[in-house]
Amino acid sequence: MKADVFEGILALINSALDPLLDVIRLDLENHIFKMHSEDFTSSTLSRDIADSPDAPCSGYIQDLQDFIIHVQKNYIALYECREILSQRLEEMVCRTIELFVRHASLLRAIGEGGKLKLAADMAQIEFAVGPLCHKVSDLGKSYKLLRSFRPLLFQTSEDIVNNPALGESLPHSVVLHHLFSRAPNELKSPHEVAGWSLGFYSQWLDNHTSEEEKLALIRGTLEAYVQSVRSRGEKEFAPVYPIMLRILQAASTT
Repeated sequence: MKADVFEGILALINSALDPLLDVIRLDLENHIFKMHSEDFTSSTLSRDIADSPDAPCSGYIQDLQDFIIHVQKNYIALYECREILSQRLEEMVCRTIELFVRHASLLRAIGEGGKLKLAADMAQIEFAVGPLCHKVSDLGKSYKLLRSFRPLLFQTSEDIVNNPALGESLPHSVVLHHLFSRAPNELKSPHEVAGWSLGFYSQWLDNHTSEEEKLALIRGTLEAYVQSVRSRGEKEFAPVYPIMLRILQAASTT
C-alpha cells in the first residue's frame, strides 16, 4: 500500500514538472537547429584553439549556454524535489547531446576552418549543458557519442572505416550522415532525395529509432545516386561512395 502511495506521489510530481520541462526541451532543440544557419565554410581557427573551453564558439552555442544559465537560475533552482528533477534533467541533457550530434552529422559544405569551428562547438556544449546535470562525463552513451564524433571531422574517409568506435559508440547511420558532407552536390542527403526539410527528417529519425530503418533509407539514397550517375552516361562515382558502401556492408554483418 505504501509503495502504491509513493508511486502515486511520484507520478504527480512528474506530471507537475512536465509542462516546464517540455518547454525547456523544445527551446533547447530550437537553439541546436540554428546550427544550420551558421557558416562552416569560411571560419579559420587554430587546432589548439578548437580544443580549448575558451574557444570562440558559434552564436547558437553561446545562445544555448545563456538560455541554460537563465533556466537554471530562474526556474530549476526554485524546485526542492532535486532527486526527481535531476533524473529528468539528465534525460534532457542526453537528448540535447544526441540531437546536437545528429544535426552536426547532417551539416554539409564543411571547410577546413569549419571543422575546427564545429570542434570548438562540441567542446563548448559540454560546458553549456553542465548546469543541468551533475557530471557530463557520467552520461554514458550520449557522452561517448559526442566524444567519438569529434575526431571524425579530422579523419580521412578511409580512416573512418577503420575507426574502432564505428558501430559501437558511433552508430553507422551517424557516420554515414557525416560522410555526405564529403560528397559532391550530386550525391544528395537522404532528406533531399525524399523531398523533406531538415526539421521533418529530424522528426522522422525520432520516430524511427531502429538503426536498420535509418540505414535502409540511406541505402535507398545511395541507390538513387547510382541511378542518376548512370542516367547521365557516366561511369565514375564520387570517391566517398565506395567508402559509404563498405560501412553499409559492415553494418549489415553486425
